[in-house]
Amino acid sequence: MLRNSVQLFTAVTCLCLTAASASDKSADSGVHQKAAQLRMEARVAAERGEFSTAVKNIMEASELTGDRQTAARARRLTPSAAGGSPFANFQETMTLIQEQTTPPARWISVDGEGGAMSISSQGVFVGLPAMMAVQALMSDDSQLLKAAEFAKNANQNKDVRKAAKLRMVSIPRLEQHVQNLEQQGQPVTDDIRNMAGISRIDYLFVFPETSDVVIAGPAGNWTLDADGRAISSMTMRPTLNLDDLVTLTRTFGQSGPGFFMCTIDPKKGQVGAVQDFVKKNQRNLNAGTAAVFTQQVEQTLGLQNVFVRGIPQDSHVASVIVEADYRMKEIGIGKRQGPKGMKSYFDLLTRSEQRGSSSMDALRWWMAVGYDAIRMSPDGKSFEFSGNSVECLSENQLVHENGDRTGTGKASRANTKFADLFTKHLPELAAQDPVFADLENVFDLAMVAALIHERGLGLRAGWSPKAFAANGDYRTQSLEVPEELMTAAQFRVFDGRSVVVQVAGGVRVDVADLISDKDRLQSAEELAARSDTATPIGQQRDSWWWDAAEK
Repeated sequence: MLRNSVQLFTAVTCLCLTAASASDKSADSGVHQKAAQLRMEARVAAERGEFSTAVKNIMEASELTGDRQTAARARRLTPSAAGGSPFANFQETMTLIQEQTTPPARWISVDGEGGAMSISSQGVFVGLPAMMAVQALMSDDSQLLKAAEFAKNANQNKDVRKAAKLRMVSIPRLEQHVQNLEQQGQPVTDDIRNMAGISRIDYLFVFPETSDVVIAGPAGNWTLDADGRAISSMTMRPTLNLDDLVTLTRTFGQSGPGFFMCTIDPKKGQVGAVQDFVKKNQRNLNAGTAAVFTQQVEQTLGLQNVFVRGIPQDSHVASVIVEADYRMKEIGIGKRQGPKGMKSYFDLLTRSEQRGSSSMDALRWWMAVGYDAIRMSPDGKSFEFSGNSVECLSENQLVHENGDRTGTGKASRANTKFADLFTKHLPELAAQDPVFADLENVFDLAMVAALIHERGLGLRAGWSPKAFAANGDYRTQSLEVPEELMTAAQFRVFDGRSVVVQVAGGVRVDVADLISDKDRLQSAEELAARSDTATPIGQQRDSWWWDAAEK
C-alpha cells in the first residue's frame, strides 16, 4: 500500500495563522487579519513583560472573531480601573497568553519570586526586555590573553584599507564625524558606511575617560560582490554596516520598540485551500504524480506576505533578515545546497518518518541567540563576544481544519536533527553565503545597541545618541524589501512508493534571552585589565577608528 504525507513546513505565522475562533465564518478577511494582528501584538507585549496589554489585545481579538469564551476569560483577567493587577492570578494569565499567542509566548524565571522574562519570539524576531542583574561567574577559557599580546597600544596606521587583527571604532566619534560631514554638505564615504572595514565584533569597550563606547574586531580592505555587498578581503565576510548600527540604535534606544522581527506568512485562506486540496487529491499522490502534486500545492499557497515590525520596512536590517529567513527554508527543503555535511530535512527522515501519515503537519525552525557567552569585566565596562551568534531550534505543530495551528512543544527526530546540523554548520554556511554572515553581524550590532542602552554604557561614557537617535538627522538609505515572496515546495519519493511533500515557511530569531541569562553573561577579571590597552593614544586620538599595535 502506498503511503504518503504532506508536511506543511513553516513557522507559525502570527499575523495570519494565529489560533482564532472559527465561530464567525462569515467575518471578512479584514476582521481575521485585524484579530491576528492583535494576537501578534499580544505576544510581543507579553514577551516584553507588558502582560496587561497582552491580555487586553487577546480580549479584543477574541471579541472580533466571536470567541466569547476566550473574551470572557481575558476580561476577567484584565486589571480594573480601580487598580487591579495582571498578577492577581499570574498562572491563569500566563496560561491564557500562551494559549492565545502563536507561537506561544514563553518566559524564564529571573528573580526567584515569580518574575518573568521573555525568551521566545516568531518569524525573524530580536527582542530585548529590561536588563536583569547579572550573576558573576569566573572563566579562564578565553581568547583575551591572545588578544592582549597585540592590543597593548594603538599604532599609527591611517590607512583604513590596511589589514588589522583588531580595529577599534568609537561610536560617539563616528556619530560626531558623520554630523560634521553633513553640516559641511559632504557625503558619507564608503569607509564610514562600511565601519572602517570591521567584519566581526569581538569586543565592546567603554572608556569614560575619553567618552568612548568602542566596538572592536578584525578589519581591512573590502570589495563589492555581485549584489553590491561590501566583503572584507581579510575575512571574506560582509563588513559591518553603518545603517544597521543606526537602525538598531534607534530600535533599542530611548523610546524605541525594543524588538524587531519579520515573518513570511501564508494568507489564511490559502492555507485552508491547501488543506482542501490535499484532502481531495492525496489518494492520487504517488511517485508518478508527486511533481505535479507538489507544483499545485505551491501554486495554491501562492505568494506569502512579508511583514516587518520594529524596524523600517525599507531598512538594510529588514533586507538581511528577510533574505536569511527565506534562504534557510530553501536549505531545509533541499532547494538550496548547504555546505558539506549539511543535510535537508528529506535526507534526515527515518523510514517510519518517510512513511508519514495522512495528516498535515507543520514543522518549524527558528534561529535563536547562540553565543557561547558574552564575557563581562567586573566593572561592567568591557565585553567579549564568543561563539556563534545564531543557533537553530525546532518544533512540530498541528494544523487544524481551518488552517490554524498550535504548538506541541516537541519536535520530531528529523526536525530536531536538521536544526542541530544547521547550528553546527553555521560557520560554513556564513562562509558560503554572505547573507548568513550578514545576519550574524546584525545580531552582533543588535546586542551592542541593547547592551549600550540597557546597561547604561553610553551614560557611563557621557554620551547619548544625537544624529543616530530616533529623531536624529542621519537618514539611512532606503532599500527595496519584498512585501511578498513565492511559496517554495519540494517532494521526495522513498523506495519508489513513499512520498513526502514539504511546503516551506518562515524562521524565528531570538536574542533576548542572552542578556538575561546569568550563565552566559560572565564576569572575567582579566578583561578589565585588557580594555585599558585598547584606549586610543597618540596621533589616533582624534580619529573615529584606530588599530591595536601588534607586539
